[in-house]
Amino acid sequence: MVGRTACNVAASAKATPAKGVKRAAEQAESASSASKAPRKVVRCPSIVEPKSCATPQRQRVAATAVSSAASPRPTEHVDRQVLVAASPSVPQLSPALQDLEAVVISLERRPDRMEGCRARLQAYCPWLKHSLFPATDGKQTVMSESDVVTSWNTAQNVVYQKRRAIRKGWDDLDSYHVRDLPMSAGERGCAVSHIRAWQLCLERAGDTDRPLLVLEDDAAPTPDFTASLERAMATTPADAHVLYLGYSQAAEWRREVSDKVVESEYVWTTVGYIVWPAGARMLLSRLPVDGPVDNWMAQAAADDHIKAYAVRPKIIRQADEWNTNSDVAHSDEHYWGADSDIKHSDDFYWDSESKHPAVSSAAPSGAEGGASTTAGTTALGGGRFLAGSSAFWDIGLDSDSDDNDTAPHR
Repeated sequence: MVGRTACNVAASAKATPAKGVKRAAEQAESASSASKAPRKVVRCPSIVEPKSCATPQRQRVAATAVSSAASPRPTEHVDRQVLVAASPSVPQLSPALQDLEAVVISLERRPDRMEGCRARLQAYCPWLKHSLFPATDGKQTVMSESDVVTSWNTAQNVVYQKRRAIRKGWDDLDSYHVRDLPMSAGERGCAVSHIRAWQLCLERAGDTDRPLLVLEDDAAPTPDFTASLERAMATTPADAHVLYLGYSQAAEWRREVSDKVVESEYVWTTVGYIVWPAGARMLLSRLPVDGPVDNWMAQAAADDHIKAYAVRPKIIRQADEWNTNSDVAHSDEHYWGADSDIKHSDDFYWDSESKHPAVSSAAPSGAEGGASTTAGTTALGGGRFLAGSSAFWDIGLDSDSDDNDTAPHR
């Protein structure tokens, strides 16, 4: 750190020449007096002091930091840390954030989505080490039912749809119905991608408690991402299995842990979350995923199988409009009937659904490979979308409880 006195000396070196000998003598006398006075070091305001993570709630962060310091990192990793610390535009990071690594789940055939995500991460969290994690392509991969099922029942999710509607004051409780739905190929591929990410979390952690940040390629960090995450990590309880950075809230929060962290009962989306090895083990022990993976994770928290927390307000949003430029067709997206506003990006990559079937013929029209819809989908879905309207999934919402969100989520 550079003290303010040192900053002033540097500034004096660049000052214009003194006017006359008297002026020079005055400067010399002033400098001499200053050198004899006690030096009060004040840290330059452009440098943010790192917060300690060795709190009672998160003592394991400190333990991990000590463990990391004891074993040398690869040279390129160390170099990057030095560059980040020296950059005037990037705050100094706590050990928790210095050691945090992220994977971005993205289809290899969609480099445009990965590049967009990289640009957003660079804009708001350039310090974050991240890498492409090739998504499981539901159109091209044979997936085992021991990992993810082929159909799901919406009963448990409907409970939380109604609870959210009551919390929001919506007069639509009679519109939520229990249904049996086929899982789309994209939903199954998404689930397997997250399963593989949990396995990677365990592989990288080894015998440590080092977490992994899992992002989807539409993740859009907020401008205050770094500062908020620092505060959240410092107060996240030690029993955390998952910390949601982005979400859509269904039930009321179970409790407030701090001004930045709440305990979650049931939230939707998997756009961005931190998973600890204990959480990864617990999730993997409960396979198969028996519905959309975000619903399944939420139900695990609701049933007290995992301890889930959330950063409030959310610090990751979703960059794209609902199902516009999306690779995943949701089995419940036509809850109130067909809607032509729902668009899937696979129109650009596949000629037709018949050539590359995503799901069985029982699947709703518009599953991966086609954006067209038919009246036949009215009977399908437990939805997120209001017929005849278009809504941004998440972008621009400032409330931690989605108070401005009009799209009823899955």
